Amino acid sequence: MRSIVHRLDVSTRDEQRFRSEIEVPNPVGSILVLAFPRWSPGSYLIREPRRLVHDLRAWAIVSGQEVDCKAERRGPDEVRILIPKESTTIHVEWFAFGNDLSVRTNHIDSTHFHMIPSATFPRVIRGSSDSEGPYSVELLHPDSWTVTTQLKEIDSSDEGGTIRSVFKAESRDALYDGVIEANANPEIPFQAGGRRFRLKLWDAGGIPIDSQRVEFLIDAMSNLFSEFHALFGEPPWDNYAIILHLTDKARGGLEHTGSQSSQMRRGSLDLGDSEGWRDLISLISHEYVHAWNVKRLRPKTFDDYDLSQEMHTDLLWWFEGVTSWLGDMMCLRSGVWTDDDWSADLKRKLTRFHSMSGWDHQCLSESSFETWYHLYRPHAHSPETTISYYLQGEIAAMWMDLELRRRTKGEVGLDDVMVDLWKRHGLHIEGDSGTGGSDPRPIAEKDIISSMNRLSGGRLNRVVRRLVHGLGAPDMLEWSKGMGRKLEPVDSEDYVGWLGLQLSESPLRVSKFQAGSPVRDKLQPGDEIVAINGRRTRKSSELKGALRGQAEQTVSITISRRGGMMDFKVIPEKDPLHPVKISGTGNRLWNAFSSSRRVSD
Repeated sequence: MRSIVHRLDVSTRDEQRFRSEIEVPNPVGSILVLAFPRWSPGSYLIREPRRLVHDLRAWAIVSGQEVDCKAERRGPDEVRILIPKESTTIHVEWFAFGNDLSVRTNHIDSTHFHMIPSATFPRVIRGSSDSEGPYSVELLHPDSWTVTTQLKEIDSSDEGGTIRSVFKAESRDALYDGVIEANANPEIPFQAGGRRFRLKLWDAGGIPIDSQRVEFLIDAMSNLFSEFHALFGEPPWDNYAIILHLTDKARGGLEHTGSQSSQMRRGSLDLGDSEGWRDLISLISHEYVHAWNVKRLRPKTFDDYDLSQEMHTDLLWWFEGVTSWLGDMMCLRSGVWTDDDWSADLKRKLTRFHSMSGWDHQCLSESSFETWYHLYRPHAHSPETTISYYLQGEIAAMWMDLELRRRTKGEVGLDDVMVDLWKRHGLHIEGDSGTGGSDPRPIAEKDIISSMNRLSGGRLNRVVRRLVHGLGAPDMLEWSKGMGRKLEPVDSEDYVGWLGLQLSESPLRVSKFQAGSPVRDKLQPGDEIVAINGRRTRKSSELKGALRGQAEQTVSITISRRGGMMDFKVIPEKDPLHPVKISGTGNRLWNAFSSSRRVSD
């Protein structure tokens, strides 16, 4: 059976664009309808890839000859092509720009090609009986480049200075839920926990990557992934790919069924950059959790998903917040984070946690369902009435874990719930060994609660209802006490007056308000802060200097609002000293939480 073929030619890479083509064999009917995807699971962001497409043309093969076809654009994502009679194949080609350096989009230049299928390949909506697969993907690339992808390579041929690499996908999910990275850096293979892995690196500025630090990263990932396999058992996938872009400041990660693509500032690999290193290994760990949680444990709306529109779920607190919690816990358990690393990261999270006021206005299930327009299309006042299913979901996970361990004397935690759900409801993905869980299907909140109750021998319905559907912030002092740790304020003698603002620089403008801001009724987003007590302020460091010693003192603040100058009398407060420093060695519950499950050799 002939498959639908997607062809990519990167010969125009110096122009930051590439040639793309789809070949549809044995067309049926009179109209071929193609639709460019606008969304894919794991991204949670509506895109418009059609806006990057130009010079689209279509032709058919009729009696061995090329015949031009009429192509019409319909709506934001569809293209309709009239099918001539007796056509054996329909071809549609176009050029697409790839100048957005992110893990969710395509990027191409003279040194690499990063391709996301859901931002590239149109779906065949009408005109083919084989629209759900199988598919072939052909990539024509320089012979100095190698290709990393979770797709199965079936052929490779030298065409004189270029290589045609051919890959296969049997299903829609296998085609769209992946990534291709091609560059001159060779793959670095390694093993961990009984499985093979591949690392593919690329530096956005062409800066050489320190080989010793790469070895350090591989050693850390080996320990980390081995810890995961000790928890879940050997996974049903093999030859997992980690694609890592090193940049000057970009950060992000995106999971796929058999790979992950991440971007991090290049300093994260530098010796001595402990904060950058924590962030890098945490991101890699987070995306690896997703190989179980999101890819093989899914909500119903992510199972048979529609690529043309966002698919809402009220469970993102579980699929992202709990993933963040588990990913960082595994960093600690595996030893790639020290206790000091974990504590420093918790301090960072709690500082953000206590600066937000949305807990009194939005619950976690609502935050999950409304992410499309609150998290990804926020307005200036969004932080005042919304919460993050990532951060607050992670805080809720810490509390659920504590409740489970309290009831089982440390024997059962939230990680065991994840494992139980995986063994029961894990889905089988193309290329996996085995058959999935004992009852493979999408999961709902009731399945999570059922697992908690079964493993703990109690009823945690009320706990989940309070944390997921209730308002109000969980008490982290109580959590630390339950774990035998202690949270204390980080004291300061600086006494800088606190306005409770998030600011943008050059010029110094109000962007958002923090919880409890004393100037919430005076200032507006977009106001430029010009002076404090007549002292000119052009950047945040100058504002801090002008407010030093002014806590609880009346000051005059001069702003520019829409071209007009205004003065207000305000009273800056003392910076709220939220409990963010963690100390203590922990109790039995903490030891159960933080101890490795790997068996010593």
